[in-house]
Amino acid sequence: MSPFQLKVLDVLENKYFQKAEVVAGYEGLSRIVKWVHVLEIVQVDDFLVGEELVLTTGISLQHSIEDFAAFVEALIQKKCAALCIEYGSYIQTVPEAIIALANYHQFPIIVFHEAVPFVRITQDLHSQIINKQYLLISSLESYSQALNKNAVLGQNTDDILQNMYNELKTQIMFAIKEREPIFYPNMGHKKRQQLETLHKSAPQFKHEPIFIFDEHYADLTLYREDGLFSEFELLILDRTATALAQLLMREFYIEEKKNIEDATILADWIDQKLSKEEIFKFIDTHYSSYQQSSGTVFILASPHTLPKAQEDIVYSKLYYRNLFEQHGFIPFLFERKSYVIFILLHTKDSKATRDILNNIFSTLPKTDFYKKQQTQGFQVAVGKVVCNVEEIPKSYQTAIETLYICRKVQTSSFFYDDLHLYHLIYKLQMQVNLQEVIYDYLQPVIEYDKKYNSKLLETLQVYLQTNGSKQQTANQLFIVRQTLYHRLKKLEGLLGKNFMKGHNRITLEFMLLANSLIEEKV
Repeated sequence: MSPFQLKVLDVLENKYFQKAEVVAGYEGLSRIVKWVHVLEIVQVDDFLVGEELVLTTGISLQHSIEDFAAFVEALIQKKCAALCIEYGSYIQTVPEAIIALANYHQFPIIVFHEAVPFVRITQDLHSQIINKQYLLISSLESYSQALNKNAVLGQNTDDILQNMYNELKTQIMFAIKEREPIFYPNMGHKKRQQLETLHKSAPQFKHEPIFIFDEHYADLTLYREDGLFSEFELLILDRTATALAQLLMREFYIEEKKNIEDATILADWIDQKLSKEEIFKFIDTHYSSYQQSSGTVFILASPHTLPKAQEDIVYSKLYYRNLFEQHGFIPFLFERKSYVIFILLHTKDSKATRDILNNIFSTLPKTDFYKKQQTQGFQVAVGKVVCNVEEIPKSYQTAIETLYICRKVQTSSFFYDDLHLYHLIYKLQMQVNLQEVIYDYLQPVIEYDKKYNSKLLETLQVYLQTNGSKQQTANQLFIVRQTLYHRLKKLEGLLGKNFMKGHNRITLEFMLLANSLIEEKV
């Protein structure tokens, strides 16, 4: 007998059911009984909500097998626990068609061969149900108090999962996003794979999401092969998920406090104020087993106008830290103005590290988290991958440059290594007045557009990007071929007939890139 739930099997042990007989639906005897209801009419819609044990004398079922079938079908549809019929003046047998229907739906039909007191049955079973509910609440309260007590004593994730398993003896899975799931108790690789291949919505699973700052951060999952989860199991799942959320928040704030203490050292590191020995001493205090190999700087830039920006930044730190740690990086992070700066160290060489970063950022744009950040105005940039920790300041500077470029122009990448031409333009801008140089080459087109409010500069840019394809250019500009021919003729008149040949074309492409990057476009 279940300590918290009354099942049809348990009901059969009641003293009033000693002479009762199950005539159909034997496979449904494990159904849960949440209430007992006496019903003597065929129309049941307004009287049942589900999981009731229905008692009847059959007064409304005696005249028509169609009414009998409709009544049983309605009970099945309402997900009732079972039907109990008292044989007597109104009904003496259950038709074979009704038995077949009940067997098909695994719906128990129980008959009394003699008169029984429905009132006493109702009182007796209701008392059992209420007592079981009280026991459930008491057990749940004891479990919650144990969780709170252990929290004060400094419990960790494994402690919480062990307590949960001790209570339920059911397979548990705990998965933080971008991390491998924890199985408790642990299981072999083959069994893990079998569970992971099941669809998340399969009836064998019950999931409880864990939110940090209103973001879906992790999942706590119960697994049962039979898929029959009790109310107690689901309540324990809910309480444990809450405890894990509180633990994660506490761990994060401890980590955040440590980051604040480290912020001065990290700032000195990227500003080239630390010696090699000081850098390694700092790393050693956090990761004593680290072997020097490669590193880079990742910058997350937040918008100033974002509502709840601080909460989003805090969650972003959690998300990216987990993401990088999952791929073997050692992350150090701190905030500077509107930037969250990650110093990422890896034990692999620079080429392998760049490959890992490529894998991370090839899948990141597909995630809901990244899409939401882009909508909110967050931007990211990855600096040069360097071979040793002393070169991290160089990676930081290149990440800052990359962020500037990504803010000015639309690029297909936010890696420093993919934007060499833009970086060349950026450095030239620091040395010479690029506006004057651009104006020397593009002056006729720029002045023509200003004078006639035309779009020759845009036409030139698209024409170059499509390698001189007139059809693609017309399609991208949403103009007809004749309009494009007219514009190209005008460009030939302003730039010369050979503007698409050799060095002329390269120079124009370079100047158009520069024009898109400089702060004050001419």
